[in-house]
Amino acid sequence: MRSVPRSVGRADLLLADSESTRQDLIELLGVPQERVTVVYAGVEERFTEAKRGADQEAILQRYGIRRPYILGLGTLQPRKNLSRLIAAYRKSGLNEPLVLAGKRGWYYEQLIKEAGSGVRFIGYVDEVDKPALLSGAQAFAFPSLYEGFGFPVLEAMACGVPVLCSNTSSLPEVAGDAALLVDPSSTADIAAGLQRLMRDVDLRQTLIARGLEQARRFTWEQCADTVLSVFEEVLRT
Repeated sequence: MRSVPRSVGRADLLLADSESTRQDLIELLGVPQERVTVVYAGVEERFTEAKRGADQEAILQRYGIRRPYILGLGTLQPRKNLSRLIAAYRKSGLNEPLVLAGKRGWYYEQLIKEAGSGVRFIGYVDEVDKPALLSGAQAFAFPSLYEGFGFPVLEAMACGVPVLCSNTSSLPEVAGDAALLVDPSSTADIAAGLQRLMRDVDLRQTLIARGLEQARRFTWEQCADTVLSVFEEVLRT
């Protein structure tokens, strides 16, 4: 981390994966705003072509998952705010299990203690299985405290799953109006959001439709075009 300010200081131009990250570079490291360009990442096609049917059922069975379920995805560490998500799930009174997928982080043992009934940890998920797990979920919950971009939000949207995510850092920027935004510091707000997402049929259908459209706006072709334009600009100066 000590090398970051030095590297930033030497760069002619910086690429940020979101406007939120761009503002962090400007405000925290004092980078002139004209030296930072936002380049959005893309969503891989495998999420828009998520496995369903027999293939999907086989993958879910391998992880011991039965539908319907709520899915949370990410390394089990404090930044992902899983402790509040678990508390919110318990407060919500929902019967559908909360399935948490991701490799063990340094807060894993404490999360296990907090989980209680209804919460399942399935560990690290192979990348090839992620589309099936996402598309099989009734809802995707991602109340992270901070994200520089937020790939899982767009991946879930591309799979046609309604999303709940935080109203902080880059997530509102990435999600647009296609997710149910909640205050990640409020267990009550997350719980109320989970209840709405699971019980309000009209809201679910609206978010699914908006999510599919939102995910289509983020492509690797567009990302590559933007990076090429930035490189050409640097070479001209």
